[in-house]
Amino acid sequence: MCLTIQLYPTMNTQISPSLSLIHGQFCSTLRRRAIWNVIGPVLTASTLGLEESELQNCDLNLQLQSYSLSLRILLLSPSSIQVSDRENTSSRLINFYHSRNNSYYQNYAIALFLSEDSFNRASGKYDLDGLLALQALVVECLPALVPIIPIPDSSCFFSCLEEYTTSLADIPLQTPSLTDSMALLSHVTSAHPYVLSDQERNILRDLFPSLRSMSQAVRSPEGWNVLVDYLGEVRTREIADFWDHDRVCEW
Repeated sequence: MCLTIQLYPTMNTQISPSLSLIHGQFCSTLRRRAIWNVIGPVLTASTLGLEESELQNCDLNLQLQSYSLSLRILLLSPSSIQVSDRENTSSRLINFYHSRNNSYYQNYAIALFLSEDSFNRASGKYDLDGLLALQALVVECLPALVPIIPIPDSSCFFSCLEEYTTSLADIPLQTPSLTDSMALLSHVTSAHPYVLSDQERNILRDLFPSLRSMSQAVRSPEGWNVLVDYLGEVRTREIADFWDHDRVCEW
């Protein structure tokens, strides 16, 4: 699997407040969302002095002791990437991205829970299809990349943020390169675990200037017919299914 977005893997699984965080706020709307069952007990039990507030376009706003920075976090979970919530998540991503400013004193990241459960699975293994689907959605709806922090489960939420903030610098939002987009293009098919061949990928690259334009094309009769002419109906349907279902398996 080729991950193209700035990704910050974490290994610490201890429940502890982040040493780099002074205080902050969490958005009151979290209480009305399903993710509250996962993150709520952690936020309300922490000793960070988190305050409940009406935040605009983000779920957490944390002050970083080491950098005098404000870290704004958007919280997502596997269900956020499913087709039933895709439109809402796309809107939240767009609002989150455009709420940023050019100040050195603010940083932005997406925290993606890899499980809907409060604690780690017994196996400790996770299917990363949700992470791949989020990458595709970000590339499709945003003009630039935003860092993604994978969270194995709620018990290590603050330690994951700690590992991220200890290496935090003023990371500029980057425009996806052609190389990055083409690497992700190999996985734009519902025929898991298979990927598109080099020939199929090159055809798509020649037909569409971006992943966004391809996602729009497969939803139109004209785009569908063009893909069928070049790739056949079976492969075209697999590509269309990727965008319809966002390549998220059942958790």
